[in-house]
Amino acid sequence: MHAWEAVQNSLNYIEDHLSEDIKTEALANVAALSPYYFQRLFGRLVKKSVNEYVRLRRLAKATEALKSKEKRIVDVVLDYGFSDHSNFTRAFKDAYGITPEEYRACPVILNHFIKPDLLLNYVRVDEDVPLIADGIVVEVTRRKLDKPRTFVGIKGEVPDTELTGGKTTGIATTGIIWDEFHRQKSNIMNLLPDGNEVGILYMGDAREGCCTYMAGAEVTGNTQADGYASYTLPEGEYAVCCFEAENFTELINSVIFKASAFMNKWMKDHSLTCGNFAAEMYYDTNYDTSYMEIWLPLGSSQRMLKVKETWDKTNGVQKPSLTTISAYVNSPLFEQLCQHLETEYQSKPLLEYSRCSMQYGWNVKYKKAGRTLCTLYPMEGYFIALIVIGDRERTETELMLPYFTDYFHRLYHETKTGMGQKWLMVNVTDAAVLEDVKQCVAIRRGRKKN
Repeated sequence: MHAWEAVQNSLNYIEDHLSEDIKTEALANVAALSPYYFQRLFGRLVKKSVNEYVRLRRLAKATEALKSKEKRIVDVVLDYGFSDHSNFTRAFKDAYGITPEEYRACPVILNHFIKPDLLLNYVRVDEDVPLIADGIVVEVTRRKLDKPRTFVGIKGEVPDTELTGGKTTGIATTGIIWDEFHRQKSNIMNLLPDGNEVGILYMGDAREGCCTYMAGAEVTGNTQADGYASYTLPEGEYAVCCFEAENFTELINSVIFKASAFMNKWMKDHSLTCGNFAAEMYYDTNYDTSYMEIWLPLGSSQRMLKVKETWDKTNGVQKPSLTTISAYVNSPLFEQLCQHLETEYQSKPLLEYSRCSMQYGWNVKYKKAGRTLCTLYPMEGYFIALIVIGDRERTETELMLPYFTDYFHRLYHETKTGMGQKWLMVNVTDAAVLEDVKQCVAIRRGRKKN
């Protein structure tokens, strides 16, 4: 079992027992880990502590219960494990900016911290191959749009922090835009009778730290409407993520965030670049429907040819920038690891040129307190991470081996020990191996996480 699978088991358990008293020890047993290692892995993969995650998921479920006025608020408080009304109110307002009473009186669309489906972070699928994960179905295909399609509606600014894929809480700005659009939709002329509704994210004239979001519906030809925003999807090739869920509420509250994150990873895994907008295509608006699509225009490959030409000119004298190295590697995993090392360990990248036969050329080294955490060697399409496992790290690493990938497990045992150390040259080609590297760095640093 991989580490992410162990944590996913605990996430499934939490979701099924939100109304009960959930102990960390019980979750650790579900994951077949010690409480210490379970909390470390949980924090690393979910980006929240166990207690904070449980609280946020209870709040998400409580908001659903609050929509029904048949149940008293105090009953909702008790049903979802909060000690009393004041404690629930404080937690609710901290998360969403309004009180439970205000929400019940005037329900709005809220952003929740969604339950992660870790499988979506660690699998790679080809085009036209459906992926089933925790009650949702995702499939990516390519389509060619032969004629432009125009949509008219309402636009507004959405903070970048709201676009993190179900990892923030508060009133949904996009929900406000959609509510306003549906109030005014009947006033828009020349709507196609069976046309799609669409949510389009683009820069437009948004302020720094925000993007423009338009909620609209398809119109005939190139129709414009006074007082309304319009956006035309240009003809060309698109990568389309088709996905469905058990119901429409789940689709727009949770699955769309998971599908968006999956699509971003899928594009980078397949070395594809996206244009300057993204479109959410809705095929029906009744709440019994649970299917929609994300359309991403495919960008040009000319940029990558230029990057390759630039990289080929680098040598031991001409020092490349980290941006050039990252573009040459052309893998989101490289950027993710660099960002992780800089934020988690406050370590800055050091660019060095090696003439060692082990790995010739430029490399990126990260150090902390005089010790090298890891060294990254750029390759075209992936990178190699050098991790040194010495006597002080060996015991903990070998205890964790059952939770590493099969590839890492095999590499560890095949790498010979010299001078009391194993020099592991890890080919980082997928997200699961990236997590192996992160765990090794954490072990090497001796960092404890809750």
